[in-house]
Amino acid sequence: MGKLIGLWLFCCCAGLRAEEISAILQRMNEAAPGFHGMSADVQMITLTAIIDSKITEDGSLKIAKAKNGEFHAVVDFSHVKDSAREIGLAGKTVRTYFPNAKCYQDYDLGKSGDLVNQFLLLGFGASGDELSKSYTISSEGVEKISGLTATKMLLVPKDPKVKEKLARVELWIPEGQSNPIQQQFFEEPSGNYRKMTYSKIQLNPPLHGNLEIRLPGGTQKCNN
Repeated sequence: MGKLIGLWLFCCCAGLRAEEISAILQRMNEAAPGFHGMSADVQMITLTAIIDSKITEDGSLKIAKAKNGEFHAVVDFSHVKDSAREIGLAGKTVRTYFPNAKCYQDYDLGKSGDLVNQFLLLGFGASGDELSKSYTISSEGVEKISGLTATKMLLVPKDPKVKEKLARVELWIPEGQSNPIQQQFFEEPSGNYRKMTYSKIQLNPPLHGNLEIRLPGGTQKCNN
């Protein structure tokens, strides 16, 4: 059965043609100055290799460019039954709010800030020149993602220190677009990965005020 499914997928994609990487990167260069934010539904699949655990969670993502040029993001998994949480990124601070426990945790990313920013925001609002500066980029062909024809790009970090934690990234860019519809991050040396698939994407939606997690009254800092 697995071979038949693989053959079917091959036949479906055989007539599709990947875009040139140079064309995609140029499109990113042209789109980056006009990118101010986005919103989307997101499905996140997380694999923890050491215990062979794969978890699927559905939520939403919002990204906004602040006045100082930083990108702020909020990933909302507050409706996930067993692990409800909201994750907010602002500069080099990550805040995670756990509504069931009515508590939050803050993390100062320090020197790891740039790496974590890449994990959350890679491909959104970035120029092709920025990606080329940090990654060796190649094509992995073409796939259908949520009914859209998308070129699969393989990004390998150039910085050895980054590569110690992030082995590679895969981005799926729909034909004619400049932002990913899917991302997959492969960690090193754990073998863990995280796959993010986006739907109902809205570019530059009206987002009023600063994009941040708003803590309800009575919320306390979590005990570590």
